[in-house]
Amino acid sequence: MTPLPFEIDISHQTQDWPDCDLLVQKAITSVWNVLTVPRAGELSVALSNNEQVQALNRDYRNKDKPTNVLSFPVAEPTPLLGDIVLALETVQREAKEKSISFEDHLTHLVIHGFLHLQGYDHEKDDDAKIMEAFEIRALSALAIDNPYETDEF
Repeated sequence: MTPLPFEIDISHQTQDWPDCDLLVQKAITSVWNVLTVPRAGELSVALSNNEQVQALNRDYRNKDKPTNVLSFPVAEPTPLLGDIVLALETVQREAKEKSISFEDHLTHLVIHGFLHLQGYDHEKDDDAKIMEAFEIRALSALAIDNPYETDEF
């Protein structure tokens, strides 16, 4: 895998998160390697909890509930790429419900969040197919099965 040309600032907003900094690095690197022209920039990943993610989801998306991952891209031109915020309890619950490992689910969510920072979204079916294809390729490079075959999202 090609090393990243930027640093990832990983902050543990709650002490309950397991040590997954290397997993986050690998997930971001995997996406970087499958994109044709990826955007570089300062990246922040916040390992948070349901309460904090619910507040962000409410304040920025008008959805008063926790979610698994939020992405906050920074508009170009700037040396900042954006922020990814993950909710531990939701990631754990979803992994258990789907009978997949916490690590595989977290990897998928980090990849998903980073693709949003790269400008991809899933609002329209055609866009969702493109984004999912990149997710599947990045996950496959890490020997993780296609989550869409198991209806993960």
